[in-house]
Amino acid sequence: MRPADLLTPTSTSGTFQRRWREVMTSPGSLRSVSIAVVASFTVDTLLPYIGGLMAQRGLYARFTIAPFGQIYQSLLDPGSEVRTAGADVTLVLARIEDLCARPLAELALLDPARIADARAEVHAEIDRLCAALTAFEAATTGMVFAGTLPAPPHTPLGVLDASHPASLTQLARECNVALWNAAVQRRRLRLLDVDRAIAEVGAAKAWDPRMAVLAGCPLSTAALRQLAVQLTRSIAALLQSTAKVIVLDLDNTLWGGIVGEDGAAGIVIGPTGLGAAFAAFQDALLALRAQGLLLAIASKNNEADAFEIFDHHPGMRIRREHLAAHRISWQPKSESLRELASELSLGVDSFVFVDDSPTECAEVRSVLPDVTVLELPRDPVRYVEALRSVPQLDRMTLTDEDRMRAAAYAAEKARTAARAAAESDPDALRAHLQSLELRAAVRRIGDEDVARAAQLTQKTNQFNLTTIRRSEADVGAMRRDPAWRLYALDVTDRFGDYGTTGLVFARRVDDATWDLDTVLLSCRVLGRGVESALLRIVTADLIEAGARRLTGRLIPTRKNAPVRDFLPRHGFVPAAGEGPGEAFVKEPLPGAPFDDSHVTARLDDGPR
Repeated sequence: MRPADLLTPTSTSGTFQRRWREVMTSPGSLRSVSIAVVASFTVDTLLPYIGGLMAQRGLYARFTIAPFGQIYQSLLDPGSEVRTAGADVTLVLARIEDLCARPLAELALLDPARIADARAEVHAEIDRLCAALTAFEAATTGMVFAGTLPAPPHTPLGVLDASHPASLTQLARECNVALWNAAVQRRRLRLLDVDRAIAEVGAAKAWDPRMAVLAGCPLSTAALRQLAVQLTRSIAALLQSTAKVIVLDLDNTLWGGIVGEDGAAGIVIGPTGLGAAFAAFQDALLALRAQGLLLAIASKNNEADAFEIFDHHPGMRIRREHLAAHRISWQPKSESLRELASELSLGVDSFVFVDDSPTECAEVRSVLPDVTVLELPRDPVRYVEALRSVPQLDRMTLTDEDRMRAAAYAAEKARTAARAAAESDPDALRAHLQSLELRAAVRRIGDEDVARAAQLTQKTNQFNLTTIRRSEADVGAMRRDPAWRLYALDVTDRFGDYGTTGLVFARRVDDATWDLDTVLLSCRVLGRGVESALLRIVTADLIEAGARRLTGRLIPTRKNAPVRDFLPRHGFVPAAGEGPGEAFVKEPLPGAPFDDSHVTARLDDGPR
């Protein structure tokens, strides 16, 4: 799609309507996502905005709309249309004015004897809403997004509202704290920041009193579009692969000035003036690194000059140790990105390339169209805003592995250095693998593993037999189904902990047959033989469950070449079968031993 055709928050309502009609008429290959909407006001005008933006991200939204004003019936009645819809995502939007009209009216009267009671009634109602959301989340399998409660656009007290005991603005803040407390305790309950959408548009433009009276929707079209942007980004972050690496230019990107011309003394980075904008940008990048994104460098520069800044400039926030990899040379940026992808064992489609030069950005877009390219604005004070506008950087789940990722890649550098000397000598390579002291712990997936398991199915491309993508709701439902056994793999060695890096999802076909629906391994542990240990432990557990035969399927993709010999290499032979890809079978079990004696492997009794 050409940039001129992309829908944005500033696109007209007519453009959204036309795009949404086109999608409904012919969704094509878009991935279907069912969305239930429950609200205290009418939301029909919101749907084309969500549908159009979702289609732009490769998703086809199918809606179930509850009657407006029936939040509790829709969430709590087992026979309600929303409860029986089994939606992938349920959106709940409410206003404090709709839920708490009577106590709010009492507050407006400013009776000192009733203010405390009226406030208590509002809190009780919000507690009731939180209980309904929690019950709905527990009874269903999809993700639940609850909108925050925006402060009313007008308050009876006017400018006095901010400091009066009857303040509606403060009361709304307290209610949102209650919603936040409920959300952080539930794995599939998230908040959608309605206040932020209103702030993006501006309060004066976000409310439409005429539409509130005539159509029952108090939000303006501009506010609804912004709300749809936030929801679309949240859903896409749950269901689609997100970026793994931010590749950065240096001059006039990470700092102001050109180090090769201005020297270290001429570089602009620090706590004051324009240097503060570059410092804020580096802080934003370090925050993303803490969420699991890797930072890398692709710069046309002299390496010694560049690292002089990283190592010694007092204004730098990002230091050499924060970088997962770098290419500082005079070759084309696209070639540097290819080399970085090879070094990190990642696809370039997981890269976000950030540069201030339109020429460099155009070259990367042309040569590597799978790379997400962020061309920075001219003004460095807008860099942070531009960075946060990249949807591929969104995260809706943060796991322990995300927080460990940067340290894991640092450990991987040490492993790579240790392996390099042994690469050309088979005996030396086996000795190297033995020296790693690899330990593989296989366990059944528990509730706390669901988010990471779903994340691995979404992100793993290279060593993935079928590349079937699954949401947290999918994994949770499979875990509860006795026909499935879901296994996770944790790997450690003498350099550190890789975290949860592998999955096997096995489904009972009949009393003697189990099908390996999903087998995947993070690229961080490829080439170490742990895939053999994982299959050995899983096979032994399935034999105890009565398995005498295993089946599997390879669905080749453009990226999963590393897994294509996995089944034949472990005793599976081609078999007839319907469905995509190539079918395999293995019997009898367990078959010949695998070449994984250098891995100490075990089956843990249960989840971590």
